[in-house]
Amino acid sequence: MLYKYTIQRLGILIPILSILLISCENKQEKTSEKAPTPSADASKLPVDIIIAQEEQLDQKEAVVGTMMPYREVSIVGELPQKITQVSFKDGSYISQGTVLYKLNDADIRSRLKQVGAELNLAKLNKERLGNLLKTETVKPQEYDEAVMRFESLNAQEQLLRVDLEKTIIRAPFSGKIGISKVHLGAYVSPGEALVTLQDQSAIKINFSVPEKYLPLIKTGSKIKFTSELSDTEYFATIAATEPGLEAQSRSLQVQAITNNADGQFRAGLSAKVYFQVNNQGAKGITVPTEALSPGEKGYAVFVIKNGVAKPMAVTVSNRTEKDAIITSGIMPNDSIIVSNMLRLGDGTPVKAVLSN
Repeated sequence: MLYKYTIQRLGILIPILSILLISCENKQEKTSEKAPTPSADASKLPVDIIIAQEEQLDQKEAVVGTMMPYREVSIVGELPQKITQVSFKDGSYISQGTVLYKLNDADIRSRLKQVGAELNLAKLNKERLGNLLKTETVKPQEYDEAVMRFESLNAQEQLLRVDLEKTIIRAPFSGKIGISKVHLGAYVSPGEALVTLQDQSAIKINFSVPEKYLPLIKTGSKIKFTSELSDTEYFATIAATEPGLEAQSRSLQVQAITNNADGQFRAGLSAKVYFQVNNQGAKGITVPTEALSPGEKGYAVFVIKNGVAKPMAVTVSNRTEKDAIITSGIMPNDSIIVSNMLRLGDGTPVKAVLSN
């Protein structure tokens, strides 16, 4: 009897235990589905990210130029003579036509008197022979010789008067005179530089731009520039360009002009020239340079999509050592990866950490 009773109790307990074991296994499976194990997070690559923000672009290219005077001339003598007068103060402002130097003219005036006397005699002789020719008292050849003599002396007198004018050296235009290289009593030769005259009422800025920016250079357009004297921005107008590019640098020489009525600029100063390189109203996204991944067809950046890294081909409009401006390929609010770039690949599971 005892044996049969024991068998009956076991027959009841075994199914109950089976039900309890199945229930516990289902509970453990559900718990494991809801709570990921710590080893799953550990397998993801931690990366720093930034959130893409679209902004208005104001890209400028900066090149270094040189300021030049609006007009400049080196004053030279045309006659081999001694200087008898210096009529200006070094570094002063002078007006057009102002006498700068006077050269010795004594010998020229003496020759003028001599030629003048001979010219008067030749004129009387020409008139006398002309009257005699009417009565056929003299041969036509004698009259022709008298006319030729008169015209030759007249030409000599005009030449001497031109030389006499050259003994007075005047300013060809208004401007600032430099420091005289010669002084009273000095003997000067033709073509010898005496002093420099500059018209600085306006300033020319000469600079060169790379060939890729040629469409941006248009005569009459405005540029901004600063000088070494201050960070204040000034405006200049593009006045001219060279007809062709320099073969070695592949750059175009450009000249702009700005007003200098206040005399704040001087020839020879350096100028930092800025000109716009993007279309008005253009927008872009700025990312750190380290976020760029170079490839065969250009650059790409990695963004996070559904917990994994995805490479996105982008268009870079401008790049510096620190930042790059992207105009297409990514969207605002995209999570852009900026670290662990060498360990990333298409589909790499990542864990994002927002970068400062």
